[in-house]
Amino acid sequence: MKRGLICALIFTFSLALLFGGLSAEVVQAEEDYSFTLVAHSSAIAFWRPVQRGMEDAADQLGVEVTFTGPAEMDHAEQVSIIESLIIGEEDGIATTLTDPSAYDGIVREALDDGIPIVAFNADAPDNDRMAFIGQDEFSAGQELAYEIMEYLGEEGNIVLTTEAPGHTALEERIDGAESVLEDYDYEIDLLDTTTDLTTALETIMDYYEGNPDVDGWFGVSATATEAGVHAVEHLGVAGEVLAGGFDLTPDTLAGIQDGYAQFTIDQHPYLQGYYAVHALYLYNEYGIQPVDIDTGGGIIDADNVDLVIDLADDGYR
Repeated sequence: MKRGLICALIFTFSLALLFGGLSAEVVQAEEDYSFTLVAHSSAIAFWRPVQRGMEDAADQLGVEVTFTGPAEMDHAEQVSIIESLIIGEEDGIATTLTDPSAYDGIVREALDDGIPIVAFNADAPDNDRMAFIGQDEFSAGQELAYEIMEYLGEEGNIVLTTEAPGHTALEERIDGAESVLEDYDYEIDLLDTTTDLTTALETIMDYYEGNPDVDGWFGVSATATEAGVHAVEHLGVAGEVLAGGFDLTPDTLAGIQDGYAQFTIDQHPYLQGYYAVHALYLYNEYGIQPVDIDTGGGIIDADNVDLVIDLADDGYR
């Protein structure tokens, strides 16, 4: 009960800031706080709205924020980055946790040194991080499955594409999708596309050459989804092979507009950056313990993609 009340207060406080309900003078930090968000695969386009949310929160609160991380997923490099932030006595850290245990030691080190650290976007639930801000990945995977069934019904031959096997969030999405589809007549292949878009496109096109009877491919990550959209276009199989998946990269949204993809699932990355900064600020300024925040999701398809593209152009989606 107490935890739910605190979460509601944080949510209400943040919304008031987001929509101008509180003046900037009221929320200016008494100290010069510095926070850093550390993300895996930081070079991909997915992170743009995360950075926009982070920057908007920083402007409202009067704090300094930095976004960083290895260009491609590299646990050792990401741990090293966090280590340098601990040595530099950063006031707060938010990081993605893409492995079940690789970050346990460094998170514990931050906490032992008195530095608050939360997870965002990707979580390792057994880690000691103070809270997780992001999508419920298993439920999101189930949502993916139900949306696939909207197009294919109770049977199909599909492939789930992933850019990083072992990535905690992506594995949960796969598990969620399979938990639904296993009760129906679905043949499911798993395909590693890597985080490189060109490699991902070639991998999916090669898969099609060997499996021309496939009904659709659906990414559980941004690059895998975008590559699937391009593959439908390059192969000239729009209307024959379905494509969809996760996240709102420009090419995925354009693909939905142009009929090369049916849908994508949003995880509201803007909120992940926005609330991560607020969680660290509230802990430093008022001692309010960070709590888990589910940033939810939603289906983007031909019915609403035009509105979403306008918001994506401004960095909000």
